[in-house]
Amino acid sequence: MPTTTDEAAAIQLEQSELLHRLTVLRRERGMEWYTPNPMQLRAHQSSAKTIMYIGGNRAGKSTFGAMELCFHLTRQYPPWFPMARRYSRPIKAVVVCTEFPIVERVIEPKLMTYLPHQYIQKARRTPQGYLSRLVCLDGSTVDVLTNEMDDMAFESADWDVYWGDEPQKKTKYFAIQRGLVDRQGQTILTFTPLTEPWIKEELVDKADQQRIAVFTVNIRDNKFTIHGQPILSEEAIREFEAKLPEDVKLTRLGGQFFHLRGLVYPEYDSHVHEWVENEDPGKLLKYQYPDPVICVLDPHDRLPHHTIWAWVDRQDTLFIDRELVFHGTLKELAKEILLTEVQAGYRMRRRLIDPNFGRKPQQVGGSFSVIQELMAKPYPIQFGEADDDKELGRAMVKRYLHYDRSKPLSVTNSPKLYLHKTRCLATIHSLRNHQFDEWKGAGKDDRDLKEVEKPKDTHGADCLRYLCISRPTFDRLMAKEELPLEAAVY
Repeated sequence: MPTTTDEAAAIQLEQSELLHRLTVLRRERGMEWYTPNPMQLRAHQSSAKTIMYIGGNRAGKSTFGAMELCFHLTRQYPPWFPMARRYSRPIKAVVVCTEFPIVERVIEPKLMTYLPHQYIQKARRTPQGYLSRLVCLDGSTVDVLTNEMDDMAFESADWDVYWGDEPQKKTKYFAIQRGLVDRQGQTILTFTPLTEPWIKEELVDKADQQRIAVFTVNIRDNKFTIHGQPILSEEAIREFEAKLPEDVKLTRLGGQFFHLRGLVYPEYDSHVHEWVENEDPGKLLKYQYPDPVICVLDPHDRLPHHTIWAWVDRQDTLFIDRELVFHGTLKELAKEILLTEVQAGYRMRRRLIDPNFGRKPQQVGGSFSVIQELMAKPYPIQFGEADDDKELGRAMVKRYLHYDRSKPLSVTNSPKLYLHKTRCLATIHSLRNHQFDEWKGAGKDDRDLKEVEKPKDTHGADCLRYLCISRPTFDRLMAKEELPLEAAVY
């Protein structure tokens, strides 16, 4: 402890100088102080050419994008950064955001926080003073564009790295993609999905985690770094949460697309409910004969028939293993179903069909129903009618999808329904986008939410509803006699 006023003043001055030096160092070499949160680390480690970091407010989106850009500009990659995405030469980068005031408030401060200042040779600005280009000492460049600019400003250039901050305009996005072709460039998108619903259909739903990787981030994923250092407090998050209207909470907190606020199954999480073989070495998530298999069919007149296969494990968990989206006659459909089951090596125990279509006459004035037609030779296949109680069916799907999101996943806290992420793309798309209809016109805000589903892309979700409402269990299915299957001539 200081014994005199002079000693106390000297110590205080020394502490002030040290703090100033630390501030200068952080400003000049901010990358060295960056520690990602767990979701940021997962996204950084992806080898995909397009990485989408979609999240609620304050989920670390712009920080993630800025650091991706800084890694590539400086080539100062951390050990865990994938080799497939590293550069060993100067790069040409482009940053696209909604408007120039965002450049001033978000983009420039983020870059100046993390990019080493001695690395910047020149900063160009618009006549209004907004950052428009960075030129680095080694020749790397960063151009800054906004959605306010004409579409032609996005053409006739080539890029190595594209960082799109906040939802991107479709025409401008694809103009930038053209510019990435020659250099086999990378795309980083960071945004809260309040606008531009095209991104969901064109990009998110096509994600395979290899070519396009999607990371949906909740605000609470940004509470701590990977080393446990605090970022956001729970108290601050709850205060923000209390101020939000109900219709935007799922978007501003959890990163759900705003146009999907009427989702039937908001419980669905692609990171939890999808699987591929050998993704987790500790789990054997692969069909093993003689585990029982259920086939569920939603047939149609003019649209493709939708079929799924699910196997049931000894814990009564359902694994949607395959799908068949097929346009053809019922005989052709029956042949494809039998072929799929033989090739997959399934032990079939039950088949279910949409009861409304199943009992429908195959031809006008005809006496044979769809179920009877499917049982006819040369490819006889037997289906039973599913339960079409929509309200109960939706409740059962929700029950199978449920787990406590506030707790870590474990043997006792896990869903009972999983979908194969590469073999069930159409079913996943249907489940992700299945929505309740909404009131339109005057007075819509004063009415209760509709409990009527939008009649679009529902076929995969309908199959899951028929499956879950049947409440299949391993023991009950194994106790039944096998379905009578006649040999089909192929």
